[in-house]
Amino acid sequence: MKKLLAGLWTISILVIAACNNNKQNNTHEQNMNHDSMTHDTMQMDTMKDMKHDTMSSMNHDNPDHSMAGMSAEATATKVNLGDTDPAVKKLVNTITSQYLIIKNGLAGDNNTEAKKGAVQLNSAIKKFDKSFFTASQKKEFDKYADNMNDQLQGITAAKQIEEQRALFGVLSQQVYDLVKLFGANQILYYDHCPMAFNNKGAMWLSETKEITNPYLGSSMLTCGTVQEIVQ
Repeated sequence: MKKLLAGLWTISILVIAACNNNKQNNTHEQNMNHDSMTHDTMQMDTMKDMKHDTMSSMNHDNPDHSMAGMSAEATATKVNLGDTDPAVKKLVNTITSQYLIIKNGLAGDNNTEAKKGAVQLNSAIKKFDKSFFTASQKKEFDKYADNMNDQLQGITAAKQIEEQRALFGVLSQQVYDLVKLFGANQILYYDHCPMAFNNKGAMWLSETKEITNPYLGSSMLTCGTVQEIVQ
């Protein structure tokens, strides 16, 4: 009987020891899993922080970096004008050449020459057969044509060259937008004079890299800088 009790006691001790050992192992495994998950989470958080810091650094060093791609895409998809008929290209050439006559007239303080260019340009726009435009081209061209004619008629009727110059400033923006849409078919220089119109500044297109200022004429003929080359 004593031997039987001793045997049962020994078995009980072994069972309890085994259970405690299993419990310890499970606790150890749970701790290891928890530590592993914590480590992985910390790595992911660190990678996110690094990515955020990198992007912040790029935007700080170059604030326009993220916008550059958007701007390029927006410009590329702004207007799809399709193929341009040779007659349309010829019209754009005429607009450019007559515009430059106005510009050179004003740069030379010659209001008569400026009027001559305005009359011819106004006539060319009004007489053009718009059937050569595609639907999208006509829509875009018409945005500028009426306003351009208003400026041209004003330049023709103006009594003073300063009136012509003020109207020419508005015309220059319209012609610039037009050649950017349809193509200049030649090299043009987009110039800026900071002193025009009592230091308000103004832009104009030129066929030469050398500055010939249409707003100040002979008083400050070379005042200005090239801001863009348009082709």
